[in-house]
Amino acid sequence: MNKNTVIVTSVGLVIGVAEALLYYNLGKNAGGKFAYNIPPTKEFFKTVGVVLVTSLLTAGISGFIESMLEEKKKQPTA
Repeated sequence: MNKNTVIVTSVGLVIGVAEALLYYNLGKNAGGKFAYNIPPTKEFFKTVGVVLVTSLLTAGISGFIESMLEEKKKQPTA
C-alpha cells in the first residue's frame, strides 16, 4: 500500500465515521433536543467496518484514476 492510499483511507475513515455518527444522532434525536451519543458497540463497529470498506474503495479508485492519468501524460503525442 502506498503513502497516498494510506492517507486517503485514513482521512476517509475519520471523516466517514464522524459523518455516520452525526447522521445517527440526527436520526435518534429527530424532533427533539440534539444530544450526542455513540451507538451500541456492535452497531458502532458495523458502521466503522462499512466506512472502512468505502474508504478503501475510494483510495483504490482514486489511485487507479491517478495512475491512468499519469500514464496518459507520459505517452508521446503524435
